[in-house]
Amino acid sequence: MPAIVLLMLLLLLPAAASAQVYKCKGKSGETAYSEHPCDANAQPMKLREERPAVPPPQMEPAAQETSPLRESDSTPAPAAAEPDRTAERECIANATASIYGPSNDRVATFQQQMAMLNEQLANAPDAQRSQALRARMANLRQAIGREHAHAHEQVNSARRRCVEQYRPTP
Repeated sequence: MPAIVLLMLLLLLPAAASAQVYKCKGKSGETAYSEHPCDANAQPMKLREERPAVPPPQMEPAAQETSPLRESDSTPAPAAAEPDRTAERECIANATASIYGPSNDRVATFQQQMAMLNEQLANAPDAQRSQALRARMANLRQAIGREHAHAHEQVNSARRRCVEQYRPTP
């Protein structure tokens, strides 16, 4: 049992490290933000690029003198452009939406069933009925966990495929 919990936590780490944010409209018109797409058409929000944790390399004094500066504002000229990863990001976003959208729908169905069982549990006439309802709720919790793990597994696999497809090999 602890090995299963550890495995699920390890599966969640890659998803947490590269989280996207999606802006969603609820059925009653409210705005919600989620790390999972609301539907297959959901697009990730554009967030500010994170700064690298590594400081820029120190330049030699001679290199500093020849460093190109803009005369108008004395700021360094833009560095060489990073490779364009737009196609890779789009591939990942589309795969993520197509996987998490249906998965979230299934989880929502499970959660609705849990809510109904919880209401029935509050009105259960005897201990035997309560125990049966609790067992069904435990099964639904396990199904939700399996659904999340399976979706994360699929997204991570899709991310790897997108990276292999669009990122040049060094």
